[in-house]
Formats: sequence, C-alpha cells, structure tokens
Amino acid sequence: MLRTKARAPSTAQLGVLVAVSVFAWSFGPICVRFAFQYDVPPALVAFGRMITGTIIFAPYILYRGRREIREMSARSRWLAGAAGTLFGINITLMATSLTHISIMINQTLIATIPIWVAVFEVTLLKGALSRAIWAGIAVALAGGILVAFASSGAPPINEDGNPGLGVLLAAISACSAALYITIGRKVRSTTSFIPYIWLVYTAGSAVTLLIIGLNRVSLIGYDIRGYLWVLLLAILAQIIGHGALNFVLKYVSPTVITVTAQAMPVLATVWALVIFSEIPTAWQALGSALLLLGVTIVLRSQRPRPGPTN
Repeated sequence: MLRTKARAPSTAQLGVLVAVSVFAWSFGPICVRFAFQYDVPPALVAFGRMITGTIIFAPYILYRGRREIREMSARSRWLAGAAGTLFGINITLMATSLTHISIMINQTLIATIPIWVAVFEVTLLKGALSRAIWAGIAVALAGGILVAFASSGAPPINEDGNPGLGVLLAAISACSAALYITIGRKVRSTTSFIPYIWLVYTAGSAVTLLIIGLNRVSLIGYDIRGYLWVLLLAILAQIIGHGALNFVLKYVSPTVITVTAQAMPVLATVWALVIFSEIPTAWQALGSALLLLGVTIVLRSQRPRPGPTN
C-alpha cells in the first residue's frame, strides 16, 4: 500500500512558524540569565534544555518513531548524531559566554552564523563567493573586531567575568551552529521531523552530560526556581523556537533559516534592557550594527537554493 505524502505547509504557515520561533527563541537568553541568578551552571543549563526535548519526544519514538529511525540509512543516523553533538556544543558555549558578556553582544555574535556558513563553503566545499559576499564578510569582520575591543574595555557582567573570553566563546558557538545547520539541512531532506529532532536532542544530551562529567558539575542541589527557569528555556527556545525552525528546514534553505538570527539579537536586547537594564556602550552598539549589516549583505547576496521535492 502506497503512503500518501503529507502536503507541504503554505508560505504563510511557514512564515508564522518562523515568526513564533524567533519570538520564543529570543527570550532564551533571559531564561539563562535568571537561571544563573540561582547558581545553575552553564553546562547544566545546556543539559536541561537538551534532555527536556529528548524526554518530550520519547513517547512518539517509543510507539511509532523507532521504525522510522531503523529505516534511516546508517549515514543519516550518523549525520543526525553529528548535528546533535554540534548543537550541544553550540548551546553550552552560548550559555557559558553569557557569564562573561551582555545578552546583546552574545546574541549579535550568534547572529554571525551566515558568515560562518559562507566561510565553510570556501574552505570545506571549495566553493566560490561573489564580491558582494566578501564585502559583507569584511563589514561583519570590522563590526566583530569593534565589538571585541569595545567589550574588552567595558565593565564585566560579574566579578569573575572575562569579556574577551565571552566574545570568543560566542563566536565559536556560532561556528558550531553553522555546521549544525548545514548538516541538518541535508538530513532533513530525507528524514521525518520528530525522529530527526529526537536524534539531535539525544546526541546533544549526551555531549552536554559528558561536559558536565568532565567539569564535575552536580546535577542536583540548586534552588527549584533555577530548575524552573531551565524548564522554561527548554519549552521556549528548544521545543517552540528550535523545533519550529527544524520543521521548516525541510522546506526552505539554510539561508532563510539563518536570516532569523538578525531579528533575535534585537528582540533579546530589548528584553535585556527592560528586565536587566543591560545598556550597551555606544561602541558596542555601533559594532553590533556593523556586524548585522555585514550579515544582511551576505544573506542578500547568496543565491537561493531549491528546496527538496519530497
């Protein structure tokens, strides 16, 4: 008996999903900051976010998804695991950087994902970039350097904060996210949403748990309010934000997905300003604006890629 293919969502439906995802995801750094106020370590924040997603989708995998996973090729399963590993590293580094730098700087650097995608296209795939893309990269690089210097001279977020280290961790986080998105696009073109996302979350849970073990971080003993903020982070950023973006990943190119990173730092900065009174310096704001301008140039200069036909 032939299986009928599910009808692809309309453009309007995909647009709504992306908008909801951006709004939910932008509140993620706020949840992380609140969790830190109850002494929850960054590695535990990342693990809590990952394992919540794994648990929520486990019933579907148990009763229906196991067959789909078994029918996946070994290569697809390995790629999904690699994507999840990179995603776990991305979330851990992003959370750790928030102990050193402001939410605005953190999220602006995370928004450089398209820049890293372009760099990988040249270095790993031996691709060629247009002059416009190179110009965008140059503008973004200038903004990034300005952000780094402005942040190094700004007051630290806390007594033990190291702004330079925070900038570096956020940049590496964006790099790992770019690799994760590139791999995910390839796997999602032939894999159902929930089995894929469950494999990603499971691999992410494993790598974050390994990081916890290596750093000898305790899983228990924190204020219940800290755990609740981690749970809210998982629901907003992981299930709604990240989940919705991975769903639409089958129907649109990574460029369309990564363009959402431009809206997230703006919204996150607004939340941080209102809730935590995090006011950026003039040089930080200028550098962030240049960086986002560079990202915009790169995105507008990339050729659209055809989506999958299935």
